[in-house]
Amino acid sequence: MELPEILYVDDFAALLRISPAALRRRALRGQLPAPFHCGRALAWTRDRVLSWLRDCGRSAGPADMRITLRPYSHDKTRWHVDIRLMNPCNPEREIRRRTVAPAGMSEAQARAWGERQVPTILRKALGAAARDEKEAPTDTHPIRIATKPHRPEMTVARLFIERFEPEHVRLQKPATQDAYAAIFRNHIGPLLRDMPIEALDEDRLSAFRAELAGRVRPVAANLVLAKLAKLLRFAKRVRLLAVVPEIEKLRTPRPKPKPVYSDGQIADLLAAARSLGPVCELICLLALDAGLRTSEVCALEWGDVDLDAGTLLVQHNAYRGVTQTPKGTIGKLALTKALWQALLDHRRREPLGPLVLYRRYQYRDAWRPFSPSGVRHVLNQAQEKAGLPKSGLHLLRHTSLTRLANLGASVYIVQAVARHSRLQTTQMYLHTQQVLLSREAADLLDQAARGHEPGKALAKRAKARRSKS
Repeated sequence: MELPEILYVDDFAALLRISPAALRRRALRGQLPAPFHCGRALAWTRDRVLSWLRDCGRSAGPADMRITLRPYSHDKTRWHVDIRLMNPCNPEREIRRRTVAPAGMSEAQARAWGERQVPTILRKALGAAARDEKEAPTDTHPIRIATKPHRPEMTVARLFIERFEPEHVRLQKPATQDAYAAIFRNHIGPLLRDMPIEALDEDRLSAFRAELAGRVRPVAANLVLAKLAKLLRFAKRVRLLAVVPEIEKLRTPRPKPKPVYSDGQIADLLAAARSLGPVCELICLLALDAGLRTSEVCALEWGDVDLDAGTLLVQHNAYRGVTQTPKGTIGKLALTKALWQALLDHRRREPLGPLVLYRRYQYRDAWRPFSPSGVRHVLNQAQEKAGLPKSGLHLLRHTSLTRLANLGASVYIVQAVARHSRLQTTQMYLHTQQVLLSREAADLLDQAARGHEPGKALAKRAKARRSKS
């Protein structure tokens, strides 16, 4: 409930869940903070009311509020919280509530959680006192207070199932939907299912991050933390959470450079693929010359191929039999001579359907579109025949983009071929240029060791480049 800056009698009565007449009588008895007059109306400032509520929660007679913790008998991982505090309407009576803290909290976190329950306990206790108090009617029309029906507490599981999944997850691609479902089923649900949204502070998230680090690798843990951050930002957007706590990610080791094929290995792979059939050769060329992903090879249609113009439009992606837009951006690529010839030869054979590639299943004696596992099987046959380790088709795509960078293509050219939406992703393919630059540095050091001055060597090289141009 968002309180206004100035609370009048009706506002304060609604906060305490009592009638305005009962509120005025308690103000006359001195059981409420001292009001001030705003015109002819009684009023209180919001800070004064909140301070009064906090003081009621801290003071329990002459001593401070007492919160006692002990392990919960039915679940030793949870804490039994016993809260005792003063009744602001009757200082001689004590309010006592016994409750159980949510699972996964430490002793300090459970104590802090118990302190946050004090305003709710006070509102319930004051509302019960108002119902027990017999009030004489002041006029012929008694005041009726409309109370909202009790709603169950919004937990992480309820937020994901009732709001986040239908309003956000279902609007994503099928692969993204499956990723959200798997992360909630395997990590967020088991660790935070019954946790109230308002109880997710930085201490609880730190404990969740520590538990997550013991379950999966840092890269996978950071992916789970990113999805949880998205869930919390959604909760703030729908006004179920006031402030999004900061989620610190785990430190990940620096990724090692991915292996790529050399020119000799590429020649051996294409020769082995050619001996296995035109379909195997075409799959390898689509990844090596055009940089297509596995799902894009499976979804490639003849309508996307323009042999007259020598271009290839990448605009489809297949995921579990569902055609969708590709990862990254949609782009049109120019065909190399080898890929253009392979597509032309494949086109001259009678097409089986709108797709470029089909696979024949022997046990059904039928032609079906390629699946990612089918593409990998065909590629592994060629790799085995060429004497190369088995891998997925992404190794050929990575080799294609890395070769472009080594041949001197700018990062923007590589980004256009890769169809990356972010330039930072493309820069990961330029790691082999460091070897070429370090080779030039080693040559300069060798020349200096032989008595050649690096400055003159660089000048001679610059003059040679100018004369050639």
